Amino acid sequence: MMNLRPALLAILVSMGLAVATSMAEEAPLLTLEEALSLAKAQNLQLKNADLQINVVEEQKKAVESKQYPQLSAHVRGLQNFVDNEYTFEQGSLGTVGGSPVPSSNVAIDTTNGFTTHYSLTATQPLVGLYEIGLNVDKLKTEQEIARQQSRQTEQSITLQVKQLYYQILSDESAIEATKSSIRFNEELVKILKDNVAQKTELEYQLLNGEAQLASTRHQLFEQQNDIITAKQQLNVLLGREISTPFRVSPAKANPSVAFNPDDAVDQAIARRPETMQARLQVEAAETGIEIEKSAYLPEVNLVASYGRSENTKLLPDESMYVGLIAKWDFFTWGGNASNVAGSRLALKQAFNSLRDNEDQIRAEVSQNIRALEVARTLVPVTEMAKTAAEEQLRVSLNQYKAQTILLSDLLNAQAQLEEANDNYHQALLGVWNASASLEQALGEE
Repeated sequence: MMNLRPALLAILVSMGLAVATSMAEEAPLLTLEEALSLAKAQNLQLKNADLQINVVEEQKKAVESKQYPQLSAHVRGLQNFVDNEYTFEQGSLGTVGGSPVPSSNVAIDTTNGFTTHYSLTATQPLVGLYEIGLNVDKLKTEQEIARQQSRQTEQSITLQVKQLYYQILSDESAIEATKSSIRFNEELVKILKDNVAQKTELEYQLLNGEAQLASTRHQLFEQQNDIITAKQQLNVLLGREISTPFRVSPAKANPSVAFNPDDAVDQAIARRPETMQARLQVEAAETGIEIEKSAYLPEVNLVASYGRSENTKLLPDESMYVGLIAKWDFFTWGGNASNVAGSRLALKQAFNSLRDNEDQIRAEVSQNIRALEVARTLVPVTEMAKTAAEEQLRVSLNQYKAQTILLSDLLNAQAQLEEANDNYHQALLGVWNASASLEQALGEE
């Protein structure tokens, strides 16, 4: 039963390879440029970031509408349950031409029943226009902050798309290396079977070779699973069904970031959306101080009103007036002063955040430049080690066929080649990822 497991695994992996190869050939080609374009058009995180700009726009329109006359209608319905009588005594309102007003006592009864009063009022703010304008300016700043946040989200999505695309390319190279290792192990197993049949090798050595072949096939199975996961994650970033088939191409995918080390930091500070956000936060905080200061001003409104009452005797049926209404909260127990002081502290926080942001960008750009240099210098080192391991395995195989080395020596040479291949692929991936990170750090769109 134990001897059937490697054969069964080989059959399953072979079937999987056939299906995967067929699907890969039928899948449409997705270039890195196309992937980035799809992400910008369909990524849901980016769509939400763009929607936030519209949200702030609607908030700004709502505040702007307060600059215009505000119309309000009031309706009151009152049921009078008590009869009230008001008496104006003779002469209580003075005299006209020597005659008392009223000339005799006058009694007026209130209406016993349901009384209706309705009015229509138009209120135009005057002094309040200053505060409304400040709030509009602050919302304009917040809208620009939302735009910069959208840019930041776009750059983050761009970096993720590049990293996943490069990861898939690296995985495909690793899969090809594993397939070569499988072919080598298959040839080795054939040799071992012949040697066992000729009594030049022991049975356990054949079992070790078969176990090595099964392990390599399982490694291929894991790598294929990993590449499926990476493709699903990339499809999510592109805003499409996760099972959408595609194949990648190294053509035009190699990073070619160009920069001047002397100007890189200044370029990043000038272009990074995070820095622009921090500067806009300073501007918003300065406007916030002026908004709090406006609380010291009186509230003055121009008011026009028309009112009418139904089923009443005591009050006139109609009323109409135009005038100014002023209100001034001149003593607030230090509330206004505390609000202004709090806004000044918020401004200091915004300045500190701006400085911290610029310092972090300087450090980030410098670190990414060094990381790219280190990654680039590692590639030729791992490539030489890979070439040496390939040659060592070729020589070791010939020596083993000539029975001048042991099987363990051959397997060690194969393990060294697998490690060298993995190091080489990781080095290439490191260059790609370091380049993508540097592009984002420089504020590239």
